[in-house]
Amino acid sequence: MGTWRSRFESMVVTAVRRHLEVDLVSDLKDVDATDVRAITRLYQVLDRRPVYSTGLDHIVQTVDQHYSRASPKPLTRRLLASLLHETGGLFEELRRPQEAAQCRRIAAELAPEGPDRTILYLISAISSEQQLYTLGSLTVDAVLRALLHEVGRSGPRIRRAKILAVVTYAAHSTANIERLRTAVEALEAAADTPGYRALVVFYRSRVLMADGRIDERLAAEREFSRAAAGIGPKDPAHELVASALASVMPHDSAMAQASEAALRGDHVGASGWYGQSAEELPHGPLRATMRLFAEAARVQGGLLPSPAALRQCLSRLCADNVFAARTITVAHVELLLTALLMRAVDLHEAGHDAHVVAELADFLGEFRGGTAVGRPQDSGAYDTDARADMTLVDFLARTTAPVTTTEIARHLPAHHVVWVHVTGAEVGEHYLTVVTLRPSHPVPLVRRTHVSAADGKALAQCLDEESEDAPAEAVRRISGLFFADVDVDPGATGARVLVVPDSATWAMPWNELAPPGTADLTVSMSVGAALRSRPVPAVVVPRVIGIFDEVELEGSRLEARALQQLDSQGHIRFTQVHSLAELRDALEAAPYDILTVSVHGTESDGFEYRMLLPDGPSSPAALLCLGLPPVVVLGCCWSAKSTERADTTAAALSCLAAGASQVVGGLWAIDDELAGRLLADTYDRHLRRGVPLPQALRQAHLALPPDLRPRAAGLAFIGRG
Repeated sequence: MGTWRSRFESMVVTAVRRHLEVDLVSDLKDVDATDVRAITRLYQVLDRRPVYSTGLDHIVQTVDQHYSRASPKPLTRRLLASLLHETGGLFEELRRPQEAAQCRRIAAELAPEGPDRTILYLISAISSEQQLYTLGSLTVDAVLRALLHEVGRSGPRIRRAKILAVVTYAAHSTANIERLRTAVEALEAAADTPGYRALVVFYRSRVLMADGRIDERLAAEREFSRAAAGIGPKDPAHELVASALASVMPHDSAMAQASEAALRGDHVGASGWYGQSAEELPHGPLRATMRLFAEAARVQGGLLPSPAALRQCLSRLCADNVFAARTITVAHVELLLTALLMRAVDLHEAGHDAHVVAELADFLGEFRGGTAVGRPQDSGAYDTDARADMTLVDFLARTTAPVTTTEIARHLPAHHVVWVHVTGAEVGEHYLTVVTLRPSHPVPLVRRTHVSAADGKALAQCLDEESEDAPAEAVRRISGLFFADVDVDPGATGARVLVVPDSATWAMPWNELAPPGTADLTVSMSVGAALRSRPVPAVVVPRVIGIFDEVELEGSRLEARALQQLDSQGHIRFTQVHSLAELRDALEAAPYDILTVSVHGTESDGFEYRMLLPDGPSSPAALLCLGLPPVVVLGCCWSAKSTERADTTAAALSCLAAGASQVVGGLWAIDDELAGRLLADTYDRHLRRGVPLPQALRQAHLALPPDLRPRAAGLAFIGRG
């Protein structure tokens, strides 16, 4: 950091400690670091447009649930106050004045001194003495979000331009491009000297660079350099401008060399310099991002000429924990992994072996959520929505080693494993890549097919709830694309199929699409996730516990009656509970083999998802903190949906991450009565006749009249088959 930066921060820190008598370093230690990280997760709810009242309700409920357990430290209190004040403003826009008033009342109780004092706390939190690069990107983001809001309502004593210049610096230096965009807009409105106006141009050039708009970025840099030359020492932003100007001059840092090489189209140089930048940084999101850029340069430059080179690339990405970069640039991680997969397919089509194609296909599945599965935490990690959310974020940010086809064949010898990926950004330029590993065939089959207009229409008809009305021809067409005769013999009986779909194809009627001879069909985020899950033990008389909405849902009544009958016949020991508290007490008192939850579910995402239990709505965290049995059946709408964000999980995946091995969940808004009928038959086959659960679900689906099956296909078996 430059001299100007150090002097300014020293002044602020001294002022804060003198007037406020706090040690902000301790505010970010221990559990409070988790609290601050969780706050920025709530800020992400506010980022969504349009903002829905359910999301704002989730913020208030989470704050009440998580932060009322103990008195938060000063910095945490002020972050919460700012978050709630902003939430109150959005409630006001939605014409919910009572909720708005409640938010502002709580905010005033948390930070009664007002925005000016809060700004001092927040500026000190990102000072050099706080070691900005070690705080974590989510923590820094929370502070920047609060600063941007507080500056907007601060008094006349606060120099807005000076504060916003610090915010833009912090956003830029931590690679937080989205926050930098917002900060640049705010700084432009507040800039009151030529120096601050010049800084707006400089930081806008950084945003243009992140967007890949190289020519515009260079023009902005030239404009900034001309403006900077005229900024004299009397301008309050003089030293900030001088420091920024030095960063656009040629110098010897590895990151600067990498940027210059990328601009020249020198992919060899860019990959080398970005790699050196990664090695110079401590392990964490920034290092992972530099490694990401290094390997992206290799892909762009055609520097991965063989499967061996691809595996070396994967090794480097794993060594620097590439999934940690998702907190900075989620899209770029998926783009790189997709590009690597397509490069592997290119090499296969040129005559190379197909094993690395399957490895990369599964590694993509790990990134999309598979890496969260198979590492269950103690239930205390899920005792509130906020802690559960952060636990799963940490799981998603862990990188795992790619699983090999040899490992898959050894551990899943009877399965057809099918990876499905749709790629392409433009209409008419989409491709479907299907990779299939067959039993007793060590070499994967790889098919990359151009998605025709007819294929695209059929795909759209077979997605989500629309699939219930899909023409039979569309279903046959997509089934043929996914499970070609050459991959899965349609005449074979007893075939076991494990599908690893991408995000675009996750919510599809898999039991309708499966070949006729399929004995069971399992959906998994990745094969690696399925292999890490613990096997489900065989039990002579399973213990089953369930919670049902028997008031509104006929399907719940059908399930409960089926389980009660199996209990009376001695096939199971069944416990029915009627509230979350009863469920908690029962699970603490004795071990169970199956938990079934049959209630309404909401369409929300992540921990905003609500299961409408008989005693009130609850998020998935209510289940996760109980200690789950190996099998969980969620007869709830949207409980197994594909999430809208790459940094969160659906309820079904959350259960797998918390220790369950098999989950039945709803991919969309399932038909209640039909789902109850399907699950009642599944329980009879599994618990009375001893049919393994995935096969029992498949048999129950096929036993339905053909005209009813599409409406029942929203229930899917997920996890370890």
